[in-house]
Amino acid sequence: MSQGGVSQSIAAQAEWLRPELENLTLSSSVLWKRLNVRTDIKPVSNRPSRIPFQVQTGGRPKVAQFDGANLGRGSAPNEAPGSLSCVSFLLASEYTALSEWSTDSNEKAIQNFVTLTHEQAAQNFGGFLDTLVCRGAGANEIDTVVSTVTGGIVVNNADAFLDQQFVAITHAIGTAPFATVQIQSIDIANNTIWLTAAVPAGVIVGDVLLAEDATGQANSGLFGLDAYLVSGNVGNYMGISRAAYAGKFSTPTIDLGGAALTPAIVRALQMQQILALGTDNDGKSNIAHCNVDVAAAWENNALNVQSIIRNQIKGQESTDMLGNQYATTIAGRTVLMNVRAQFGILDLLDLSTWFMIQVRANDLYEVGGQTIFPAYGNDGGIASSLMFYLCVVCQVGCGQPRKQARLSNIAIPPNIVA
Repeated sequence: MSQGGVSQSIAAQAEWLRPELENLTLSSSVLWKRLNVRTDIKPVSNRPSRIPFQVQTGGRPKVAQFDGANLGRGSAPNEAPGSLSCVSFLLASEYTALSEWSTDSNEKAIQNFVTLTHEQAAQNFGGFLDTLVCRGAGANEIDTVVSTVTGGIVVNNADAFLDQQFVAITHAIGTAPFATVQIQSIDIANNTIWLTAAVPAGVIVGDVLLAEDATGQANSGLFGLDAYLVSGNVGNYMGISRAAYAGKFSTPTIDLGGAALTPAIVRALQMQQILALGTDNDGKSNIAHCNVDVAAAWENNALNVQSIIRNQIKGQESTDMLGNQYATTIAGRTVLMNVRAQFGILDLLDLSTWFMIQVRANDLYEVGGQTIFPAYGNDGGIASSLMFYLCVVCQVGCGQPRKQARLSNIAIPPNIVA
């Protein structure tokens, strides 16, 4: 007889399971969460909502001649109506009956799979909507193709996507998508979305990556920062031609062209805000919305001017040149760091001027009080899979484009992103 080895005793060995389920995925929202919990969310019908703006001031100042001369005709303020229409989004989740039964008690599993699926569905839906707000120019854009590799697409910010997400691809806004791909995994270290299949033929640099089932048409999706924070008089603002009221819908913007972020340039941007609407528009109510690269670039300004006077140091330990966290303000404005924000951009946002309209609030899709639905097989029998849907019908608006400000094309510090 052979000696008893480990393979002979494996059947009776107890198996240890670490009682922690480590989450290796990104599931959160930052800017969307701020907008979604605000009190100025207005329930609306499915008709377009009218958003009024005063686009011109009134009055006709001139030199007066009061000795019998004609005083002339006057003028009054001019108003123009914009409009917003809600758009619809959903997140579909599915699990099997056996996955529910196998994890429905502490004796069976360390995590109830159904509870986990519901909790992360809400987080992932918020993350998806966060991306659309951070990027949204009105066509449900997510990112663009930087390059392609075997089995993956290199993008500007892989954190803008979700694992297992389907993404539509179009050559340009205004044209229909020509392909749809599914993401296997997002990889921020390489700024790559790895796909479940080969990269479709025809994908080229500059192609636009859209939310699944997006039409690719302008003004068909959620309006976000790229829709409202526009410098100049091209295009329209909630349907109002910017050129018709030049300057009124132009957001103070400075394009750094790849230069480093400095205190002087941030102050210059704030001065542009004051020039736009006067000294009352001093930006004190702004928050600084940015990704980690801008936060690091801002902190580098302080690191560059630090010095150590050795004879004033007490003890034997060298001085730690960094505090225990990054700077939480930029020019006195609270930093709202968002890993889904676009790299190289600092947005100064006055959230008191942002609002949301909604036909239906973010919630579970319901039919006759039922929110969990069975799947059906090809023969009409009930499949042992259960589905639920989170859905929202809404639109985001910004009432004061000149109370916001944008710094673009900021140099990204080394070693932050691939």
